[in-house]
Amino acid sequence: MPLPLIFSCEHATCAVPEAFKEALAKDMDTITSAAGWDLGSLNLAQGMAMKFRTPLVHCEITRLIIDCYAQQNDPTCWSELSQKLSETQREKLVERQLLPHLNTLRQRISNELERSPRVLHISVHTFDPLAHPHTDVSLLFSEGKVGESTVALDWMKTLQEVMPELRIVPNVKFYPDQSKKLLDTLRSDWSSEQYLAIELQVSNQLFLENKPVRWDKLKVALIDSLKAVIY
Repeated sequence: MPLPLIFSCEHATCAVPEAFKEALAKDMDTITSAAGWDLGSLNLAQGMAMKFRTPLVHCEITRLIIDCYAQQNDPTCWSELSQKLSETQREKLVERQLLPHLNTLRQRISNELERSPRVLHISVHTFDPLAHPHTDVSLLFSEGKVGESTVALDWMKTLQEVMPELRIVPNVKFYPDQSKKLLDTLRSDWSSEQYLAIELQVSNQLFLENKPVRWDKLKVALIDSLKAVIY
């Protein structure tokens, strides 16, 4: 039986809700840069979700207003820009953005586990190559969880065989030590045998410049190599 998949994309857009545009009008250059969103991540996540015939769960607000990939009550939810917002505005953002996204994922996972003993959640991201110049693709996973690490390592091995020119590195350090993210929240809700979670990170240079391989070919390779692992 194929392993059911859930795809999410938390940094899909640099959109600013109308209510905040005046307060952040002078910050739009920052918001529309790679600091405000993961360029190409929505394109990649939509392509993968479509090929696996599963609805994509994604956020529709820039992470510089609220980062829905952070854990609830974690200070990293808020950027320097979001400090310009009132406490009431930030509370409403948690209620209207972070919690609905988290609860939608929880419901999707629960639904899948009613039909299958396991589910694989892939959170899709891109990164600035200046921050990690020696990496094209990274899969982030919990090395202490056998099922999760087996899928991730097999996926990387298969992708590397298809695209040997890619620099594929496991568990690149994108976050500070001890930092907890959305996937950690969800891992605490189910056993490691039931819920498998992988963060897919791809250099946005592939999206913007088709380097070192064409973006469309990378998407096909990611999909085909994942199919080979889960089917």
